[in-house]
Amino acid sequence: MGRIYCLTIQRLKKGGVTLTHSLPQKLKPSDEDIAVKILAAQGRPMYYQDFIVEVLSQQEQPQHPAAISRVLTQINLDARFTYVGNGEWGLKVWAPGKSTRKVPTITLLNKRTADDYGNDEVDLDVELDLDKELLFDDVEEDVEEIVDTEAEEVSYQKDNSWR
Repeated sequence: MGRIYCLTIQRLKKGGVTLTHSLPQKLKPSDEDIAVKILAAQGRPMYYQDFIVEVLSQQEQPQHPAAISRVLTQINLDARFTYVGNGEWGLKVWAPGKSTRKVPTITLLNKRTADDYGNDEVDLDVELDLDKELLFDDVEEDVEEIVDTEAEEVSYQKDNSWR
């Protein structure tokens, strides 16, 4: 909660100025601040309707649709809150951290290429280590090596077959 200081300037008739200030005035806590306190006191996520009703009742405001939508919008926009599912809202600090997901790598086992549908049959036997991160260039080079090796074997077999 912040404080506002009122500064009053009064001009005197003879050109003098008197500066006065009033005692600090407390700002009314915002809906979001009250909501954080409610969730912290509760210690667990709350169903949004109960949550909003509690915020409005602590501010002694009526539960009009406009007030309900205002509070829900402010909670939606405030980064301290997170939607946990099933209509429940909680504090962001309670949410588990996002973990980095591994992208599964492609495994080619006995896959046929587009050229395999002709007379020549070339089977690609490639096994990729799923724990190893691969670049596309690495996979492409491995496939090219296998295709070249298989193509040499096929051409050698062709050479022997027509002699």
